[in-house]
Amino acid sequence: MRPRRHLRTGRRVAAATHAFGRAEGGVSAIEFAFIAPVLVILFIAAIEIPRAIATNNRLAQATIAMADLASKNDYADINDVYAAAQVVAAPYSLAGTGIVLTAGGVYQVGNDFVARVCSSVQWGDKARIVGSDIGPPPAGTASKGDRFVMAETRLSYRPLFSFFPVLNTLTFTGKAAWPVREGIATNGQAEVVLPGGKPCPP
Repeated sequence: MRPRRHLRTGRRVAAATHAFGRAEGGVSAIEFAFIAPVLVILFIAAIEIPRAIATNNRLAQATIAMADLASKNDYADINDVYAAAQVVAAPYSLAGTGIVLTAGGVYQVGNDFVARVCSSVQWGDKARIVGSDIGPPPAGTASKGDRFVMAETRLSYRPLFSFFPVLNTLTFTGKAAWPVREGIATNGQAEVVLPGGKPCPP
């Protein structure tokens, strides 16, 4: 009788162990079902967030580069200045970026100094109106008669994954201004005249 009792007990233990194993497998499957979406979100975020930050940084560098080139009058065609933006931004794409280049001057209004548009061109955006006020003079151009070139950019970010709504509507902007360093002497001031424009009035 004892061997049979031991046999029955062994079968019960084996059955219980098997049932426990199946239960554990079910729990693991449920846990994975909960964890998998979180892992996917973290994976996408690990790609998209650094990419968005890098794109914004490259756009800022490209904006500075365009203002630098234009301020030195160092180009044969204005399209060369626009093209420089993508060269600086590589390997990140600036496709669809709106670019506005503005040549301006500093004028005295009462006791204040204000920057005004003398000539402006655009690529995929809207040029500034000639004669309109920009605001306070850019850094390094706080004196009456100073001349400068300003580059402005606007880029609607295109994420690789349309998972995060905030990234789908994200727009980066950049602005950089340089005093004119190499220009054509006009009215006693060296300045840059953008295509289709005229020199700054005295």
